[in-house]
Amino acid sequence: MGSGSSKKSTPTILRGYRSEPENKEIPFQENKRAKDAKDTVEMEETSDEDTVLVNIKKDDTKQDNSEQKMSLIGSEEDSKDFVKTVDGTGSGGWPVRCFAKLDFNINGYHGGCAGLLLISTSYGGKGEETNVEAMLLRSGFDCNHRQHKSVFRAHEGHFSAENYLVEDEQGTLIGDCNFGTNHLRLLTNDSCYGNLRNGMFTKGNDDGNPTVLPLNVNGNWNAEAGNGSGLTMVLCSGAEGSEAPAAVYMIKSGFKDNKFMSKLFAGEDKFQFSLEGENLAVTGPKGSRYGLFHNRNNLSEAAEESHVFVAQTQTIDGKVSTVLLEKVQGHAAMIILCSNSNGMEDSTVASMYFITLTDGKLTTAKELAGAHGKSYKNSDLWTFEIKKGRLEVIGPDGPCKYGLMSNIHTTKRELLLSVKQGSCIATGEDTKMIGKVKVTKAGVTGEVNKFLDIHIMWNHKVITEIPGTKLKKEDGIYKFKYDWSENETVIGHHMVRVFASRKHLKTGEDVYIELTGSPHQLIFQKPGVVYALNCGSQAYQAVNDIVYSSEFSQYASYDPEFCRGNQFKSLGACKTNADLPNAMLKTLDGFLYTTSRNGHGHGDEGQMVRYELTDIPNGSYIFRIHSNNPFENLVCNGKDVSAITREHVAKQKSALDIPQFVGFTVDIDVEVRDGIFQFHTRALDTTFRHSEKVGAFALLDKKKYKEKSISVAQKKEEIQEKQKLADTVAPLNNSVTRKALTIVGWSPNLLQNASAGLGDMKHWNTRGDFKIGTGGYNTERCIETSHSWCEKYQEVNLTDHFSAEYLDTAPDIQVVEWYTQGGCGGGFYSMTVKLLTESGETVSEFSTGQIGSVYNAKWLEASHVFTNYGPGVRLVGFSSKGKDDKFWAGHFGIKMSGAEVRVKRETKPAADDEYCDLDIKDTDTVKKSLLDKLVMQVLSDNQELLKDFVEEESIPVDKAFEKQTEIVHDSAAPKVSKKRIQRKKREIRVFVSSTFRDFSNEREEIIKKAFREINRLCSDRGVFFTYVDLRWGITSEQTDDGKTIAICLQEIDRCRPYFICLMGDRFGWSQKSDKKDEVLDMTYNYAIENHPGLTWIEKYRYDTSVTTLEVFHGALNNPSETNNKCLFYMRDPVKKEDYAEDQYKRMISESDWHHERQEWLKSEVLKHKEIKVTRFKTASEVAELIKKDLKRCVDEDFPVGTELTKLEQQREAHNAFAEKRCRVYIGREDYFRTVDEKRSKKINQPFVLLGESGSGKSAFVANWAKRVEDGEPDTFMFVHFIGSSADSASYIKLLRRLLEEMKTHYGFDMVIPSSDSHLINEVSKWLRMAGSRSKVVLVFDALNQLDDGSGQDGPEHDLLWVPAELPPSVFLLLSTLPGRAMNACKDHGWPSMKVEPLDDSQKALIITDYLEGIYGKTLNQDQKDMIVSAKQTSNALYLKSLLDEVRMYGSFRTLTDKIREYLTANSPDDLFAKILERLEQDFEQGSNSSSVIDVLNFTCNEYPITLSRPDLVRDATTALWCSNRGMSEAELTEFLDVKSAVWSPFYLSLYENLVNRDGILNFFHDHLRQAVEKKYLSTKEEKKKFYLKLADFFEMRELSARKVEELPFLLMRAGELDRLKATVSDLDVFFKMSDNEDGIFELVKAWKTIGDFSLSEEAYMQKLAAVTKQEIQQNSDHYCKLYSQLGNFFQTLGLMEAAKNIYLTLIKQLEMNYGISHGCIVYSAHNHSWVYRCQCYTVIKSLQELGAVYYKMGEYEKAVDIYTDAINRQTRLESPTQKLQLCEGLLGMASVYIEQEKMAKAKYLMTRALELSTDILGRKHHFVAAIFTKLGQLSYKQGRIDEALAFFMQDLKVTRSEVGTNHPRMATVLNEIALVYDDRNDVIAGKLYEAALAIVLETYGRHYLGTAIIRYNLGAFYFGTNYFAKARYQFEEAYKVLQSFLGDDHPDTLAAKQAKDSVST
Repeated sequence: MGSGSSKKSTPTILRGYRSEPENKEIPFQENKRAKDAKDTVEMEETSDEDTVLVNIKKDDTKQDNSEQKMSLIGSEEDSKDFVKTVDGTGSGGWPVRCFAKLDFNINGYHGGCAGLLLISTSYGGKGEETNVEAMLLRSGFDCNHRQHKSVFRAHEGHFSAENYLVEDEQGTLIGDCNFGTNHLRLLTNDSCYGNLRNGMFTKGNDDGNPTVLPLNVNGNWNAEAGNGSGLTMVLCSGAEGSEAPAAVYMIKSGFKDNKFMSKLFAGEDKFQFSLEGENLAVTGPKGSRYGLFHNRNNLSEAAEESHVFVAQTQTIDGKVSTVLLEKVQGHAAMIILCSNSNGMEDSTVASMYFITLTDGKLTTAKELAGAHGKSYKNSDLWTFEIKKGRLEVIGPDGPCKYGLMSNIHTTKRELLLSVKQGSCIATGEDTKMIGKVKVTKAGVTGEVNKFLDIHIMWNHKVITEIPGTKLKKEDGIYKFKYDWSENETVIGHHMVRVFASRKHLKTGEDVYIELTGSPHQLIFQKPGVVYALNCGSQAYQAVNDIVYSSEFSQYASYDPEFCRGNQFKSLGACKTNADLPNAMLKTLDGFLYTTSRNGHGHGDEGQMVRYELTDIPNGSYIFRIHSNNPFENLVCNGKDVSAITREHVAKQKSALDIPQFVGFTVDIDVEVRDGIFQFHTRALDTTFRHSEKVGAFALLDKKKYKEKSISVAQKKEEIQEKQKLADTVAPLNNSVTRKALTIVGWSPNLLQNASAGLGDMKHWNTRGDFKIGTGGYNTERCIETSHSWCEKYQEVNLTDHFSAEYLDTAPDIQVVEWYTQGGCGGGFYSMTVKLLTESGETVSEFSTGQIGSVYNAKWLEASHVFTNYGPGVRLVGFSSKGKDDKFWAGHFGIKMSGAEVRVKRETKPAADDEYCDLDIKDTDTVKKSLLDKLVMQVLSDNQELLKDFVEEESIPVDKAFEKQTEIVHDSAAPKVSKKRIQRKKREIRVFVSSTFRDFSNEREEIIKKAFREINRLCSDRGVFFTYVDLRWGITSEQTDDGKTIAICLQEIDRCRPYFICLMGDRFGWSQKSDKKDEVLDMTYNYAIENHPGLTWIEKYRYDTSVTTLEVFHGALNNPSETNNKCLFYMRDPVKKEDYAEDQYKRMISESDWHHERQEWLKSEVLKHKEIKVTRFKTASEVAELIKKDLKRCVDEDFPVGTELTKLEQQREAHNAFAEKRCRVYIGREDYFRTVDEKRSKKINQPFVLLGESGSGKSAFVANWAKRVEDGEPDTFMFVHFIGSSADSASYIKLLRRLLEEMKTHYGFDMVIPSSDSHLINEVSKWLRMAGSRSKVVLVFDALNQLDDGSGQDGPEHDLLWVPAELPPSVFLLLSTLPGRAMNACKDHGWPSMKVEPLDDSQKALIITDYLEGIYGKTLNQDQKDMIVSAKQTSNALYLKSLLDEVRMYGSFRTLTDKIREYLTANSPDDLFAKILERLEQDFEQGSNSSSVIDVLNFTCNEYPITLSRPDLVRDATTALWCSNRGMSEAELTEFLDVKSAVWSPFYLSLYENLVNRDGILNFFHDHLRQAVEKKYLSTKEEKKKFYLKLADFFEMRELSARKVEELPFLLMRAGELDRLKATVSDLDVFFKMSDNEDGIFELVKAWKTIGDFSLSEEAYMQKLAAVTKQEIQQNSDHYCKLYSQLGNFFQTLGLMEAAKNIYLTLIKQLEMNYGISHGCIVYSAHNHSWVYRCQCYTVIKSLQELGAVYYKMGEYEKAVDIYTDAINRQTRLESPTQKLQLCEGLLGMASVYIEQEKMAKAKYLMTRALELSTDILGRKHHFVAAIFTKLGQLSYKQGRIDEALAFFMQDLKVTRSEVGTNHPRMATVLNEIALVYDDRNDVIAGKLYEAALAIVLETYGRHYLGTAIIRYNLGAFYFGTNYFAKARYQFEEAYKVLQSFLGDDHPDTLAAKQAKDSVST
């Protein structure tokens, strides 16, 4: 970091858009004003020849004497320029502003700059007609940034000071002042710009007489100094006893007639000012001293040496104390200007302090004013103290500059030494670096006075560096040259900056200093463009690559004699049209329209815009002109082309255009003769009725210029991108509008065009010169008046709205109008209203009288209510008038808006009025038909309005879409049919076949290298990987039982199609026909007898090895079905010399016979070309080959991007659960008929299955659902088995999953609520939407297993979350056991059916079909009878589980006894307990030290392996019980530490009692879960023990999706909150969990369990603080995503402050990552500043998120700043994605403006978003429709009801087309349309409100905010139509809901209460 930058304030992000060698400091400039130095080196013209490079010796790198030869900037050895001031003058006639150019550059660079600008103006002929202003000026670091603050103002006469500051391209400061004569003087703390020595000292008289000061108060007293007024700062101090009062006064001196004004600026008011003749005099305490600092050179001559002490100094480190005054004594008053820099661009601070001294002591140190950039929090950063008699100052880190002004008398000699700024503040060297460059289209040439490196920046990148050794030294000057390369001279607008780098003396770091002549803007123009100019703004490169240059350097003139002070030779005034270039309508080049020239000025010359181009080659051209409006008068080379422009603009216009915010482009053919092209516009009259605007223009050569074209491929890509965006863009939410409270019970406004909303004065009778202005009281427009009375009158005929009988009751009549001051303040207003008879006689009258003069910028109300006026009134005559108080030409008079006449509604109740709600019990068909007719009527009634409002040329129209205006009843509910996709399980099980002894090395290498890598790859893809290698151990019991072959071949089936075979020289375990192996022969018998599918092995009983059987079963029996997944690896023959003797013996064939058989087997494999065979030599080689092949398999079967979403995982889990229950089902057919019958009747309640546990309810619902699914492919089917997994038991997760499935299936555009209560409320709405599109079937199985995590039956068992009333096309099937849930079903009165126990015939059929039909097992009749006759086998689950045990029992001789033993279990729970005992006996007893042998070499005495695994059954089943989702085989075998040979038979024994969900195993039925719990986990302590055991296992595993699924859950269940906090606080765990909605839900639940959500903020912030910057840089993409997820998570929790901090950090990091690749320069359209920014999509998105956070925090100004930054970064809008992202930013900013009640700004932002989104998404898209409604709501609020209705109609058409008429979105639109009809007093409004209410009641129910608002509106309608009882019902219902949701103090609640109370009385 270089000098001048503090570590804390240097934004790391800044490194992102500069190429900084070795991460050095951003280039900075020390000083580029070499012209102020006496001996500045002048640049010579350089030739185009290459500069000769000189090799410089090492010694030359030292600073040589040449540095000392160059004169120092700021040297004061010569007193010739003893007083140097920065002055400016300007003058202009009324009302033209004038400009004064100051010799001051606003780029302060190191240390910044602070200045005090004194401005005085005289504007009239009277002496007092003057004003003055003092401003604090803060210079930015670079890039033309500045800030000014007014610190003092005073005026006499009418006009106050209204001064502004601007700058040109080079950063030269220009005063933008009032008309009249202006004088400006700038006092700064930078000696390059004046030395403050203009101050004059005067000693006070001690005799009590006034002291005459050298100031003549008449500004015109000195002819040489000219006319004008003056502003003087007077520093005063004196001695008054022990005190020394001090003060600063500002003196405004007049133009003549001895006028002056004194005001205290700071300090004690102890000094009195008066006049002595024409001079100012002052009276103060004894010993007073005065220091005068005047803004002109017209002070009276003073005595010699009448100087005050001033000083300018600097320091490279503000933290080091700096001496300001060497000797402090007596009393004094001082002003000290301080500045500091801590970065680039705007990173400076400036402050002005008031210092007082008394008896050598510091008595006051107070900041008077300050200004700072965004890198500072405040400006009061300096402290002052006196040390050793010296005044010292300490400031912030980095370089500081100081300027001191005092009233201390001093000498000229002392002043010559008081400027101490000759050293280099950037590097700390004693001399300054001086350099200069010249930038041309050829390249850069330059010179510097010191040996240093040169760096050239092109736009946002450093493109080259010239080391000091390559500089050419001539006469002590170092010169350099660089020519642009071909890829640098591309078409466009480019910023070039040149820096020299020098080592900082203290830190040794490089400091970058910008050279004089830099920055420089280069333009490489597009061929055929002769000339292009951006009027009133900076240079700009358009989307078509035309570069429009800035006009300032070409046309600006600051000669006060030129056109009465006008700034530009081009004439006209500069007008700002918009804040944001990207918000301009109809253009992607809004920068060209944001500012413009217009003919709105004073005098003839000010009434035109005029440009003249010379030296233009003669010929034919296209004159392209950019404007905000059509031209009434445009003349090009003497030819009037106005008509042509109007014709072109008319074609581009649309009803959505907003004047001023639209950009039109017109091309005109012109001819140039005599080398001159000139055009001008002129206003048609002097009252400024319109102003011709020119935003930019270009002259294009007809022959050479070609427009930018788009290729066919690019167009295709754009279409595809638009389609993708249309499918994925998130929906916008619209809320319903509440009718205004003030008009409830009153008629609509009876005045027409009340605020000139039609754009004219239609419906008014007028007298005088009115003008339609913008921005009324809650209206877009207002009415402005002129210099004479402007009166408007409108008469309302009351009989058009009310009966004569009612009018004769004298109902109250309310009249209102709002008014405010004129454009320059002041004005008079009057309102008169008369109640008239039919003949025009006055019955009653009200008048405000003349009000004014009005000086109040707020809107003021004039109102009256007529009461008790008697009968006979039929007319209301409304009249108001206004004018200005200055008698100026133009429209500076009072403004009026919002006039209203309203009549109290009739209070006689309607005849059929009653206290009741809507009757919505009609059938669905009838309701839909009525609603369709109502919508059709609304559409038909407003066809003409739609045609007038939106022209086809403006917004693309889809004819098919427009045709849907004709209602087609069936089209409102489009059918949705989606083909159900059957996915394969995301599991890879690989069977490894080989002989054992000879492949031990290969196995070890494969497991360690290949399988480990594949497992990690699969984990990343969401795939579970398991390998089965039975050669690692078969127990002797398994061998003795003869199960070996069966186990091996069954495992191959389970692993299909993945099969790996390693083949060497050994053949393996085998037998010959003449030499049997009894054990092996027994395994054949067992396999053939017990597995019908393995009878084929009989023919391979002899002369075949077990490995051969595996090869045939795995591949050779069906080689065509191997799918390239059967992989063979044949090892090359082994050589004896390559191995040790014992190892060699284990690898060669067992015998010649074995060798012969093995070769035969290899040849059989090689016959099949479809089988992949690979040869290898070494273990490492085959491991690598297997890894490569398996990776290919993974890529083919589970490619990147096919990972299951959380929703898909859940769906597959429930599908697997159902599939297992569909394998065998024997049930009563009448069950199916009963359920089908209930469904066909379209019952509107859930249907419930009741029955005992295990009775077959789950099997029934699974089979019934499958029947429906198979028979009705168009029906939406949702099945949820509660309790099938831990997360399935949550009803919230059930509902969330239901909504997600519907959203996916139907493509719904709504957001799924995050709030539990909102989620429940939304379900009914979503079901109605789904039901309107297709049939819907929902199945919630096992309600009794609902669990909220407490382990007890909670309120979720009351089933209040289940939709109680269903649409006709929706069927909901529930099942439950006896208990709280069943009781709730009965309490709700839901219809039900009981599933009865099995009867004997069903049991017998199941035994036959299950055992014989599937497994080929047969029982004798006695055994069957024993089972059938047992009462407990009537339970379906019991029977199935018993049969599974029977079929796996190995001894038929003892089977009857075994069945009898099992039947002693009286319930499924008891039976599963016995099953657990059997499993323990089979797999634990006697197996703790089993001898493990190589099956294939059983007879060869292989090395035995000892295996011990006690408690296998307990540990396996408790792991499944404790887990969240279950466990994969790989996880279980690792957790249990067992080999495949032990695990496989155990798993096969348990298989029927487990369910496999994409590789995750869990219990098939809850009874097994309960049995496990009862046997192993009966106490809390045991549960906690096993939870922790499993948690410890997952904690030791690598981070994966499975780890984060299980570990937090296990720790929560174990109650280990500290470990839980540590786990979820881990950033990597958070990263994994927060990547999906389900994970976020679990995180929220975890933090809720831990405690307050704020703990999460603390935890994550601490973790982030511990991450090193180096780690972040190395893994920046990861951390950027992490920060984004954290920001979203904090928003979810409502932790907005944390979210804000996260997004701020994220944005910095993202800009570092993408700053170079996505860097850009963002030029301001309103001044000449610019910034370097990153425009990466992710950065802009994060800025938008940050803006949203500020919006939610209520920090609206910050939100606007952030959104503005995000929007402005999109400097070129080319792709659809960029445009849609802009839409999102515009809409976000519009939301902020609405909260700030800046409706007009919100409207044009939303209109722009509508324009862009329509182009991208098409008119028929929910995103576009939602914007229409937002615009309509804005228009309605502003009283433009026709426009509002037109917007609403657009949404109505889209919504009806997309989702039908019964969608909740339709309710919103109907409510908004009803508001308009209601204001029109149209009875259709009531039908629309009722229709909207009916929809939301059916969708959301009563307890919904939208329902309450619509009820309120309907109540208001009822009230207005005398249905008072109905109104009271609606108001009361609305009030209940609003009070419940929003509380008593919310405006909506208060409105409902007031309405309720009003109607009750």
